[in-house]
Amino acid sequence: MLAGVGLVAALLCAQVMVGFVRADEPSFLQKVETCLTERATPFGEVSGDPIALSAKRGALRTTVEGNSVTVLLGGSEKDGERLYEAYTVVAPDEVVATQLDRRRKVVFLWSREPTTAQREFMYLCTLDAQE
Repeated sequence: MLAGVGLVAALLCAQVMVGFVRADEPSFLQKVETCLTERATPFGEVSGDPIALSAKRGALRTTVEGNSVTVLLGGSEKDGERLYEAYTVVAPDEVVATQLDRRRKVVFLWSREPTTAQREFMYLCTLDAQE
């Protein structure tokens, strides 16, 4: 009986400690910001874009090799799909075909069609948020 109580107490302590560790972990938005900072790429907040502002994990704006991009971090793949679809409703077909991109939970809206290098740069900095 005493061993069982000790085991329960140990499991409870482990759960509390895991909760503290997770609380200290940076958000997905903070991880993207850190990646951009480490690569000397300035970023800013999103304003005036209700679709971006509705992203569950946040959004930011940055410029990669002269091409501005709004990055939306969905809370799930379904949320990423919702964000992408919301843009397809309001954006011209040409923008959807060339400047709008979705990578699992993350949506990118570029100011002009991105190069492969620009796209890969943002895929790398949003890798954690895509999972």
